Amino acid sequence: MSEADRRGPQVNAGEALYRLITTRDWWVAEELRPSSAAFDEPKFSVNIASRTTVEETTRQLHEDLEILEGGIVSFVCGRARELGFDARDEPDEQFPDNDAHAHVYYDGGRKRPQEECPPFGEGVCDRFGADV
Repeated sequence: MSEADRRGPQVNAGEALYRLITTRDWWVAEELRPSSAAFDEPKFSVNIASRTTVEETTRQLHEDLEILEGGIVSFVCGRARELGFDARDEPDEQFPDNDAHAHVYYDGGRKRPQEECPPFGEGVCDRFGADV
């Protein structure tokens, strides 16, 4: 069985996903958008918006992760899937009480040529409370 076969169920294409912006390197302040670095790992965590709130996700950022500066961006799962990102409904090993958790996988490799994939934030993300 391949790693992809062991993943949880796909998140519905219409779902909004919340990505925590935990470092200044993940935010392009001049353009008020997330940096592609926030999505550069082959696997990263998100919250499924329909199962949580912006306030609860912000609480996780500040209290659970103890990151006082930062923010949240949201993007639509189906649009991300068009760019090669695969969101899967999977538990958070570090915070198992987070029922909204999912992982997003990028199977194309760690680095993507910019001409193949525009910056993830362009026309894809909305931001909430970005204090970075």
